[in-house]
Amino acid sequence: MNVSPSTTESALRHPVAKGWLVHCVTALGALCGMFGLMAVVDGDFKVAIVWLAVAMIVDGIDGPVARAWDVRTHVPRIDGYTLDLIIDYVTCIVIPVLFMIRFDMLPNRGGLLIASFVLFLSALWMSRTDQMTDDLYFNGFPCEWNMIVPTLYLLEASPWVTATVCIALALTQLTNWKFIHPMQVRKRRVLNVTVTVAWLAVVLLMTADWPAHNEVGKWLLIACPLYIVGVGAWRTLGPESALDHGAANTAHA
Repeated sequence: MNVSPSTTESALRHPVAKGWLVHCVTALGALCGMFGLMAVVDGDFKVAIVWLAVAMIVDGIDGPVARAWDVRTHVPRIDGYTLDLIIDYVTCIVIPVLFMIRFDMLPNRGGLLIASFVLFLSALWMSRTDQMTDDLYFNGFPCEWNMIVPTLYLLEASPWVTATVCIALALTQLTNWKFIHPMQVRKRRVLNVTVTVAWLAVVLLMTADWPAHNEVGKWLLIACPLYIVGVGAWRTLGPESALDHGAANTAHA
């Protein structure tokens, strides 16, 4: 039996079909992780970074679409949040940590211990029940090692600089130090998304151009993460930190 294009188009408009489509797109992140892991094992850092970037793009798109299409209501059989966490643990944590080990980014002494420390605390963060605040900031560093590791690699950071950055970020993971979610935080959303997209573009361009050394690109690689950390620091220590005290007082009332 032939299915006309209009019939297919009509089916894709159905809320359940759209919900399944979103879940399938999310699940593609697992394939990105597999190919990224293969690239790390093969010692091809360029391909590994590209697959991490593709996984990040998929992760950035599926969430807003899922909320817009109310996927949780129409396809309750699949928990999109759990699916996302499973994939994120691989693409945002396991592969970047293996990347650091495979490409000698950590000190010879203690490197494996530091990598284990990152994996351990990231697993605990992934299990937090208070990952996000009411205004959609993350509590603790949200395991975005897929951003941090390629940045440090392209900056040719020394092993001890890499180790220091990893330890410092990992130590925040069980705290309430805030980190911005570029796609969900409403305040300065356009700027937040622009900075994130700019960082991703610079990473891909510098990866493609390697081993050329683009000084402007290096400064952008430093500036973009500093902006993300700076916004989180302002949310943690600035006037907006009162929002957390208000929420705590309401909870105890």
